[in-house]
Amino acid sequence: MPVSPHALVLDADNTLWDTNATFRRARSAMIQVLQGADGEEARPDGEKRLETTDVLYRLSQHLPSSGGEGPDLEQLARAAAFYMSGLRGGPEAGIQTSRLRWASEQVRAGRQPPGCDRSRARKAAEAFRSALSAPPPLLDGAASLLRGVRAWRTAQPDRRTSVLFSEGALDRLEVAFDAHGIGGGQYFDDIVLREKTPDTFRDVCHAIGNAVDLPEPQAAEVVVIGDSLQRDIRPANATGCTTLYCPGDLWGRETPEAASEQPDYTLGTLDEALRILDL
Repeated sequence: MPVSPHALVLDADNTLWDTNATFRRARSAMIQVLQGADGEEARPDGEKRLETTDVLYRLSQHLPSSGGEGPDLEQLARAAAFYMSGLRGGPEAGIQTSRLRWASEQVRAGRQPPGCDRSRARKAAEAFRSALSAPPPLLDGAASLLRGVRAWRTAQPDRRTSVLFSEGALDRLEVAFDAHGIGGGQYFDDIVLREKTPDTFRDVCHAIGNAVDLPEPQAAEVVVIGDSLQRDIRPANATGCTTLYCPGDLWGRETPEAASEQPDYTLGTLDEALRILDL
């Protein structure tokens, strides 16, 4: 039976658009510079080894955050250079937790990796930053869902509202907003940039209750769509929302670890939500 919500809350990164693909390109750009390609096509064997094992992503978990969404990029480049140096085992050995930790410790100690002076680290960081400035592509079904949301809101603007919810950095999100016409208000009445917790979802639901014209605002039916069971579905379930889970490449198709992570619906692509929500 279709759900007839008063509000739709949609996750942005890796639900609406493919942020993961943009970060993969940025990591690849950094690797090219570290391998000496400096903008040319990287050696396929080296790129394959590092990209398939996701070394840069794993290294970022071992480095202190510089604020925003990860570590200082020059530090990340130096850590990757240490990892690729062949010390503590070569890259062909695959991801080694001890070598990831060792590479990050060298950076924390202020050491310079062989073959990667400060100039190359800066170039690698800039290559990452430049690639990350490209707008992420919409995921399958996203354009159809956005059109459906726009028509749904327009039909009853006083009783229907939509919210885009993200934990991403504003400067990166603005690139996606501009590319896909998100910031103009044609798809979303509000954009919330906060950590996703049950408390923040409750705040969002409270604001929705005040925004829609209902006799009892607390009775507003809120639907949440996201790609992560832990970051989207679990906190939305905790606030009594109807949850639609649309797994993507970043986390893969997850299995609920508890009833609190069980979505009400699971989607193959975003446009399947149009049928469930009767948009």
